[in-house]
Amino acid sequence: MMHSELLKRLLPPVAYNPNAPMLSAELEAEGRALDAAQLAADQILIEADPRTTTQLFTDWERIAGLPDSCCGTDSASTLAQRRTRLVEKLASTGGQSRQYFIDLAAKLGYPDVSISEFHEVSCDDPCDAPLTGADWLFAWQVNVGDYIAIHDMTCEDPSDSPLRSWQSTELQCRINKLKPAHTVALMNWTMTQPQIDVVLTYGRDDVMYGAPALHALLATVSSANYW
Repeated sequence: MMHSELLKRLLPPVAYNPNAPMLSAELEAEGRALDAAQLAADQILIEADPRTTTQLFTDWERIAGLPDSCCGTDSASTLAQRRTRLVEKLASTGGQSRQYFIDLAAKLGYPDVSISEFHEVSCDDPCDAPLTGADWLFAWQVNVGDYIAIHDMTCEDPSDSPLRSWQSTELQCRINKLKPAHTVALMNWTMTQPQIDVVLTYGRDDVMYGAPALHALLATVSSANYW
């Protein structure tokens, strides 16, 4: 029921005629103001949650310090991606375990990441073992494989959003930001031979700047997820 009808019902039944033109117009105007206030109050519940906010979304991003330096040219350009990053930033409690960084990679679109750690080489190691010294105890390697996070546009995104976007270097930046300060994080990006063959048919600028045709060709290669 509209507030204008509620206001009319509050009038004394004999002293006032709720259908009188002047009084009815005044009650309609006051009712519309109360209707708008009610809608705004309901919207607050939606805007107070970063998982559902729309009108205050940019304010939530500002409070969370997003977009940050890790976004760069790989910045999430769809609303769904930006919301995922926002919720993750606000809900994250941090961590230094192997599983924490594996989960971080999965949330950025890399579900099959593994982590390798190193030890100081000794006489007990095979002859072809890497000659890792004591400093390598503070290094660890993120094995990404031949996978690239591909995000498709959804119905929640603005009409000018790209139909598809790719992430790559954000993972490396996030890990370097969150890793233990005394360690060095190495990234192991690999490609399959069919992917390498496709890339070699392009010039250096095409590879460096991600030519759309290159992305399209790689998408047709078996297991062609790259960068």
